[in-house]
Amino acid sequence: MMQNIPKQDIFRTPEEYFENLPKKTLRRYKAEKTKQIWLAGLSAAAVLVLGLILAVFNPTTGEDPNFQSNLDETVELYIQAGYWNEEDVLSLSENPNELLDIMLSEEWEQLDLSGREEIFEDEIY
Repeated sequence: MMQNIPKQDIFRTPEEYFENLPKKTLRRYKAEKTKQIWLAGLSAAAVLVLGLILAVFNPTTGEDPNFQSNLDETVELYIQAGYWNEEDVLSLSENPNELLDIMLSEEWEQLDLSGREEIFEDEIY
């Protein structure tokens, strides 16, 4: 049975294969490298254009003028509902001493102190 198979060298290389192999390999490498550079450049340009579009046309970049009043109302509701107390509000502040100073100055401004100096002196001593 094996005798019927012709004896040919099936493992032949094409003519000038090894002579042209380095040139083909270098050409393919350079093409891949050029393709990577172009893709990196296009990606960077796309990110830049997208960033500019979002910066120019993004309507939420401006601060909402009602944000502070809404925030104040929300904090007031949490305090009134008993979820937060004074310590909780102060812990949310970046500078609690400054917040305390503002609160004290607002409280003292609301008091009418005209003609009551004697009363305060009596209460203190």
